[in-house]
Amino acid sequence: MKNTILTVFLLLTFFSYAQSISKAVIGMAGKTQTNGGISVSWTAGEPIVGLMSAGGNQLGNGYYPSLDVKALSKQDFTMEVAIRVYPNPTSNYLYAEQKDQHQLAINLVDINGRVLLENKINSGGQIDITNFSKGIYIIQVQDLQTKKKNTYKIIKK
Repeated sequence: MKNTILTVFLLLTFFSYAQSISKAVIGMAGKTQTNGGISVSWTAGEPIVGLMSAGGNQLGNGYYPSLDVKALSKQDFTMEVAIRVYPNPTSNYLYAEQKDQHQLAINLVDINGRVLLENKINSGGQIDITNFSKGIYIIQVQDLQTKKKNTYKIIKK
């Protein structure tokens, strides 16, 4: 009988006691602002936690890395016109070609940013670089019809 009473007492004690864990953040910075009965707290260095939602509204209860970032520009930077510049490395001539056969504007720039050559060629045309010294050059090729550009690093050997 004593064992039964003791067992019941221990079970009631065990189930009636609940552990309470308060929200705590270990962070390197933080502050609480209070104005007119409204209190806002923030911290930096909080562990990553998910979102809370209630009534169709979402509340972040911690750092949530996926922000809704808007693009500043909707300009398309993809190169729709595939321009091929070859051979690389080269010692005498470069060739630039594309399948649409548009006229191309060529700018050859040295590593210091000086423009060494400005030229217009047809697709498949050659660019003479025999008079330039050995080194690394940047060539910018622009399709004059679509105004799309590609930039390449060229090595002159």
